[in-house]
Amino acid sequence: MDRSSSSGSDRVPDPSGIRRGLLRDAVFLKLLENVLRGVYRRGQRLRLDDIAEDMRVSRTPVREALVPLESLRLVSVQRYVGVVVAQWSVVQMVERLRVARAMIADPAAAGQGTGEPFDAQVLTTCLTEAGALVELGAWYLRRRGAIVSADWLVAQRAVLDTFFTDDVAAANGIDAVVGRRARVAQVERAVAAAEHERLEVCASELVGLAEDLIALPDRFRAAA
Repeated sequence: MDRSSSSGSDRVPDPSGIRRGLLRDAVFLKLLENVLRGVYRRGQRLRLDDIAEDMRVSRTPVREALVPLESLRLVSVQRYVGVVVAQWSVVQMVERLRVARAMIADPAAAGQGTGEPFDAQVLTTCLTEAGALVELGAWYLRRRGAIVSADWLVAQRAVLDTFFTDDVAAANGIDAVVGRRARVAQVERAVAAAEHERLEVCASELVGLAEDLIALPDRFRAAA
């Protein structure tokens, strides 16, 4: 698992032969990383033509990729102005985790829970413990019948997973390496509990993991 960044290149994969949805997703992940790393500064105006040229793609996947980025409130599309990078903050990232923790600690069940078993295979695409928190938390919420909460949490997967990669975290003054062994152990215990249908144990581990991630920006600052 490469935790250094969410992508290994400044450009998206060669668009030749790539399905439109996959190309859009690749552009989205690169845009997301650029925003969170500060490559695109807060308040900066982004031109679709410039992005498309830099990534060697057409305007269409760029325009499509901006939709989820705007829903995450990391950019805004303003009439007569264009696309502007939002004034997001580390505090807002932490707030996403606080909401996730509250949802897992006290699920607002609105219907019958699903009976789906946990498939650890979904964690193979996670870059960080934050991504694992989302996948495990969403599964737990679905089991408890909190489907809307699970859907909201899934929507946060990309931003939280990317934010806690080593390079992005460091760009925001956070040392994501410190304390990682303990967080990975929490993930492993949560997975074991999920696979054995021990829902309360799984939830307890996830709440603890969320609390450790919430504390990370204040407790472990990257060296200047």
